Parts: sequence; structure tokens; C-alpha cells
Amino acid sequence: MLIAVFSLASGLSAFLLFWVQPLITKMLLPMLGGAPAVWNTAMMFFQITLLVGYLYAHLLTRLRPWQQAVTHGALLLAAGSQLPFGVDTGLSPPVEGAPILWLLATLARLVGLPFLALSASAPLIQAWFGRTTNRGAGDPYFLYAASNAGSLVSLLAFPLVLERLLPLPAQARVWTWGFALLIPAFAACFLATRRADQAAAAPAEVGVPPGWGDRLLWVTLALVPSSLLLGVTSYISTDLAAVPLLWVVPLALYLLTFIIAFGRLAGSRWIIPAQGVGIVAITVLLLTARVLQLPVPVWVSVPAHIIGFFAIALGCHTQLARRRPPAARLTEFYLWMSVGGALGGIFNALLAPVLFSSTYEYDICLGLACALRLTTSRRWRERPFIEVCYAIALLCCATLAVVQVRGNSLLSFLGETTPRVLILALFTAGLLWFSRHALRFALSVTAFLAAGLLVQNTIGITHQQRSFFGVLQVRSIDHGKWHGLMHGDTLHGVESTDPAHWKETSTYYVATGPAGQFLSTVPSPRRVAAIGLGTGGLACFRRPGEAWTFFEIDPAVISVANDARFFHYLAQCGAGMPIAVGDGRLLLAAEPDGAYELIILDAFSSDSIPVHLLTREALALYLRKLAPHGHLLVHISNRYLELEPVLASGLAELGASALAQFFTPKAEEAARWATPSNWVAVAAAPSDLDFLRGDARWRPLRTQAGFIPWADDYSNILGVLRW
Repeated sequence: MLIAVFSLASGLSAFLLFWVQPLITKMLLPMLGGAPAVWNTAMMFFQITLLVGYLYAHLLTRLRPWQQAVTHGALLLAAGSQLPFGVDTGLSPPVEGAPILWLLATLARLVGLPFLALSASAPLIQAWFGRTTNRGAGDPYFLYAASNAGSLVSLLAFPLVLERLLPLPAQARVWTWGFALLIPAFAACFLATRRADQAAAAPAEVGVPPGWGDRLLWVTLALVPSSLLLGVTSYISTDLAAVPLLWVVPLALYLLTFIIAFGRLAGSRWIIPAQGVGIVAITVLLLTARVLQLPVPVWVSVPAHIIGFFAIALGCHTQLARRRPPAARLTEFYLWMSVGGALGGIFNALLAPVLFSSTYEYDICLGLACALRLTTSRRWRERPFIEVCYAIALLCCATLAVVQVRGNSLLSFLGETTPRVLILALFTAGLLWFSRHALRFALSVTAFLAAGLLVQNTIGITHQQRSFFGVLQVRSIDHGKWHGLMHGDTLHGVESTDPAHWKETSTYYVATGPAGQFLSTVPSPRRVAAIGLGTGGLACFRRPGEAWTFFEIDPAVISVANDARFFHYLAQCGAGMPIAVGDGRLLLAAEPDGAYELIILDAFSSDSIPVHLLTREALALYLRKLAPHGHLLVHISNRYLELEPVLASGLAELGASALAQFFTPKAEEAARWATPSNWVAVAAAPSDLDFLRGDARWRPLRTQAGFIPWADDYSNILGVLRW
């Protein structure tokens, strides 16, 4: 019965703790353009607050029992007075600079105190249980597994159940009722502790005090999985969508590793070898994309990154669990563990965007994970000379590869698929063989990753810039004949380096494509709003008498589009065009209804359109801002998601009409970098699209039976995923 009471309290507090994270983040996501960095920044806030909560719990356990009860009870009541939480309609982020500080301050104001009270629950409840007379009191770490089980249930319930049944404000109210139940649950745990104190339980074993080497190892073993968690989440949500489903899957697996490691389920010898396989899997995927440039299907790459992350995190957390101190030092152990988690979040969300021009933190933490394997193996110490020779050989091979790439000899060899596949197989086999030798494995992974980054930065990258919203690259293409703009791994515009062709659009905006067809035949609008700037190529479709305004959330994109070293569309075609900085949907909402004859939606994060721009609320907003007989043109090209049913269901609910076209360029167009694209033309009345109906290339939108329109509090990524 006693274990049930403490487990219930741990599980409930953890359930609430991990429910509020995706809940409040999704409330704030539309205000920041749906960027994947919103989740990473929020996770950093939660990890730092968790650290403060663990420190509070550690200090609290030094007080007398009744003082602990009064202090924590007061904190719970103070936190409860701030509930229910919600986002004010007048809340808006700054339009200049990275909004990280604004987001952190907003999270602290809305959920800081409740989250702090909840974060202290796991170590506090376990410390109280350690003072009871229960026979498991000497090793209460199993309650940490129960706590993480509650967290796991919460994370799975949010996208699969709670999002489907309750809108966000209703979830916040139900969450408040759950928080209220915590007070009697904590009271029951404390009363059980008091009865144990009166029974004069034997003092807990203190053990040898941990040294600073032990503490440093605790911190590092917690830091690596924390950083990799944010790295893999950012990777999959950048190309697919920044939605809770893709946030919670890696986080759920992260929690599962704690359940296995601290739930006395981690005695098998398979964990460290599996960690090596996970490191190999991610390393090979990174080399495939950077050096060999082989396409990897999403149904292969995403699971491989996630499973590889799970294996690495499980290896680290298993080592962490095996090094846990006696129960008397439990709160100190959790404190240092949370320091590592917070440092991982700070490294990814705060430091890496400032220090690195690309996502190098992923590679760094893979190297750290390899280095931590040295703590479990003594074999490398027995044969240091051999290990050093292997290291020198690997570094020489990596250097030779880079030198050959600079001389283009390797590039010509890699022009065929077969040699690239053979090299990939050799990479994989070599790394798997080295994984049996800790130092050799660490050196080989580090050398291969470093060589991959050097090769990537040698193949035509002329400019690289990182902002809150992602990584931008300008690449020199086809021996310097073109400049291309990359966001993530997706091409977002190409311009000829020949001044005679600076006004000629390509990629998605080729004149013969859907955008060119529509913009050259639509009745000339007086005012045009274009959400998403890119290279500025759309500006070259402006006709005399039209007033265009671009809406762009990322100042880095504006900077690159105006950089005369790379792109000239704005200078040649967009002189005098205003560019409003901020989220396009929020900026458009501030405009008068009926203000535009044409709205163009062309916003992307890598290959992903921010979900909040495709919901029925967003579509209704666009239609309100259109003048009578106005039009909406939506760019929905996506390698991974079939988005026509999303628009079809939302527009049908609003009673609007639409036609779509998927464009495949001809060979001569593709030679000038025209790319396939999918566009949708929308109008309030069917007759407003008559100018396209005679063109057989335009057709009705594809629908999906029973498809539920996306809303601001509901989206179904799995339903539109291209497998």
C-alpha cells in the first residue's frame, strides 16, 4: 500500500509535468512561425527549471520534516494561484533579433512556478520514501522509473488522445484540476513519512562521499542524451513539421531509457553493443547526406535517427544508474544529473546557434558519446600503441579524402551510384568492427565526422548563416553558373550568375510552372501579400500598377536575398517593395479585412510548411483578408507529406473553391534548374477561377475520405505522410 501511494504521487506529478510541456509550447508556437527552435528553446527552459527544482528539493531535505511540509505546501499553493494558464491575445514576440529571451520570459511568467513545484516532486518523494520503514526504502530509485512511466503515458496521451478530444484552453483547465489533486497526494506521502519517523526507522546508509570526478561523470552522462534529444528532434521536425507528435516521440524514448535504466531492467550485456550500433547508424546517415549525397527515404532516415538516439541514450543512462549513490545522497545525485540535462539544453538552444553556422552540436555529442564508452572499457589501456597507430591512419585517410575533394578527383569518382554505395558499405562495416574497441571506435567516428564536415563545406558552399529559424546556405552550383539558396536540406531558389539572366526565375518559380501560369493570367491585382521571401524570385512576376508586400519571419533570409554577391531578384524586380518582418499569419491578421486582391502563401522551414499556416483558422483568415473576387495561391510542395487533403478538407468546410497543379519540368527546363512543384489556387466563388478552368493542367484538389480538417489545436501528420 505504501509503495502504491508514493508511486501514484510520483506518476501524477510526472504526468502533469510532461503534459504541460507540449501544451504550453503548442500555444506559443504560432507566434514564432512554427519554427522547430521553439521546442528546443522551450525544452531548455524546462531543463533549467528542472535543475532549479532539484536544487530546491536537495536543500529542502536538509530541513526538519514539518518545515519541509510547510515550505513545499506553500509553494504548491502559490503555484496553484497562477492557474489556469493561457496565452493572451495581445501577446506578441519582438520582430527584430532572436526571440529566445522573449520566449523564456513568457514561459517563466505563464508556467514557471507550477513547473518548478512539479519538478521537485521526483527527488522529494523518493527522499521521503527513503525515510520509511518499507524494505525497499534503502534503494528508492525504482520510484524514478515510476515517475518516468507517468511522464511517458502523458507524452503519448497528448498527441493521440488529449489533442483529439480537448482544445488547448480546455486542456489547461483540466490540467489545473490535476494539479489540485497533487496537494492531497503529497500530504499522504508526508503523513506516511511521519509515521515512519515515529517508528524510529534505522538511519539510511550514507556511503563514501562522491568525488568531483564522479560528479563530472554524472553531469556528462546526462548532458549527452539531453543534447542528442534536442538534436534529433530538430532534425525530424525541420523537414516534416514542428508538431507535438514529432516532439514527443524522441522525448518518450528518452524517458523510456530512464525507466529501463533505473527500473532494474538494465542488467543485460546488449546495451553497450547496441549503443555502438546506434552511433554507427547516425554517423553513416550523416556521411550519406554530406559526402556521398545519396537520397535516403524518410521511412528509413527518421526511424534510424530516432532508434540510434534511443540506443545512445540508453547506454548513457544505464551507466548513470549503475553509478548511483546510496539513498542518503539521492537528491545530490539528481541535482548533478539535472545539471547535465540543463547544460545539454543550453548547449543546443542557446550556445550552438551563436557559436556554429550549422548544426555541429549533433556531431560533437556523438563524439562525446563515444568518449564516454571509454569509461566502461579497459581494453584500450592495455594496447595504447596499437590504438594510437589506428588513430594516425584514420586521420591520414580523412585528410587524403578532403585533399582529393578539393582537387575534384574524388568528386568525379563519386559521380556514379555504385561507388558511393560501396563506400557507404565500407564505412558501415569498418565502424561496426571498430565498435568493439572503445578508443579506436571513438577516434574513427570523430575522424569520419570531421572529414564529412570538411567535405561538405568544400563542395560549393559560398555562404552559411544560422538563425533562430534554421541554417541557410548559399551554394555555388554547376561550376559557378548558378547560386542556390538552401534551408536545411531543401533548395529554395536558384539564380544565374550571368547578369543577363538575373530576372529569369527558376526552381519552383519557373515561368512555365503553376506560379508563373497563375501570376501571368490572373486579373491584375492592386495589392498583393506574399508570405515567405526566399530569394525574392516571386517579385519578378509583379506587373505594372501592382503593389506587393512580402512578409518574412527570418531576418537572415532578408539579408541573403538582398546580398548582391548572390541574388538580384529584389534589386532587379522588387525595388521599393516593403518587407514586413514577423510571422505572416500574425501580421496579416492585423491588416483590414478585404485588403488584398491576391495572397501568396510560400512559407517553408526546410521542406516543411509551418502547420499553423494550413489550419482552417488560417484559411478563414486568408479569405477574410481578400477583396471580393480575390485569390489565394498556396505552395504545398513537399517530399514527405501529401498536403492536398489538408487544404481540400479545410476549404470545403469554408465553402471555398480550389484548383491544383503538380508540375513536372521538361528536360530543357530542368537543365536550367526548374524543379517539380505543387500549387493550389483558391477563391471564394467557383466563377473566380474560370480563367484557369480551360487549362487542363489545373484540376480539382485530391481529397481523402473522412479526413478531419487541421485546426490550431489539431493536426494529423501520420494521415498525410508519404510512406
